[in-house]
Amino acid sequence: MNSLVLIPGKTGLRYSRICFNTVGPWESTPSAASDLRGTTTSMDDIQAVLAAKPDNRPIDVLAIRAVYGGLDFASSIIVDGANQAKLLRLVSQSPLSVASTTALVADARAAFPKTPIALAFETSFFVDLPHRETTYALPTTPGALVRRWGYHGLFHEAATNQLAPTLSCDKRPARMLSICLDSRPEMAAVLGRTPVAVTSGNTPMEGLPGELNCGEIDPSIVLALACNPTLGPERANLLLTRESGFLGMLGWPATLGEVLTEKRARIARVREHLLYRMSLAAGSSLAALEGLDGVVFSGRYAVHGDKVASYLLPRLERTLDLPAGSLPWHICATPLDTIVAEAGVSALLASGGRRTVGIQ
Repeated sequence: MNSLVLIPGKTGLRYSRICFNTVGPWESTPSAASDLRGTTTSMDDIQAVLAAKPDNRPIDVLAIRAVYGGLDFASSIIVDGANQAKLLRLVSQSPLSVASTTALVADARAAFPKTPIALAFETSFFVDLPHRETTYALPTTPGALVRRWGYHGLFHEAATNQLAPTLSCDKRPARMLSICLDSRPEMAAVLGRTPVAVTSGNTPMEGLPGELNCGEIDPSIVLALACNPTLGPERANLLLTRESGFLGMLGWPATLGEVLTEKRARIARVREHLLYRMSLAAGSSLAALEGLDGVVFSGRYAVHGDKVASYLLPRLERTLDLPAGSLPWHICATPLDTIVAEAGVSALLASGGRRTVGIQ
């Protein structure tokens, strides 16, 4: 089974073709490989690249990574008329991400009119977060859905699914700390298959500092910046979400991978700040889980999980009164495009067939 994956980003549209080994008419093995990857701004370019491949095999499902699906989408779905109508109703909750998703679906439908289109939502994993975690102590505003979300659900779900079977938990749900090492790092406490806490909030700006975002700060700072006549609300938002984080602290752009590995003194201070904030977040996760069985790292920079583990795990072991080196940890190296492809295939199989009629 072949999946064409589309991942929209700030600099363009990432695409890849993921090929699954099939063992039956509707079953796919976990084995998957990509024979095509690139970045573009045009669906026409993707069609041309596919047509130029010597083995221009048909695409069984076109899988799109979507940031926001709200409460209506607790899993990946095949786009049909009903699902598209539900998605459009979410525009008021997350205007930019929903508009981007619907526009990409329209472009994909025009380019591949006979191919089922699947959406894999980052928020699906967090639909069942406990009320105590999702709620802010704010007055109820009619018509507004203000609650805490996580924004790396696809990585967290894949990572904890890999870690859980390796843990010995005496027939109880595994208590896992999932750490997504991406440009906007995120930590989630997961009990079995259900998240119970997450560092992100109503927007991804809340939580841990990242490459460009400030992370959690005193809300009065936001108000002061927005009210500053030399900045205003739009410039203040840009400063907090595109010019802060590692960039703001260093004065030059640095990736999370560089912050975790480079030895320069200024970067070391930023690394200390990040790891300290991670340790505080891990403490909150321990309280939510009432214990811990294992830690898993995922994301673009999961390969550097050992750098975080060397700092964090000894502290967790001392807190939990565990012998040094006894807390299991794992790196989930599965790339995002493969995770999205698997979600798309799962949605297609759940819909009942390889070819599902989409929006015409």
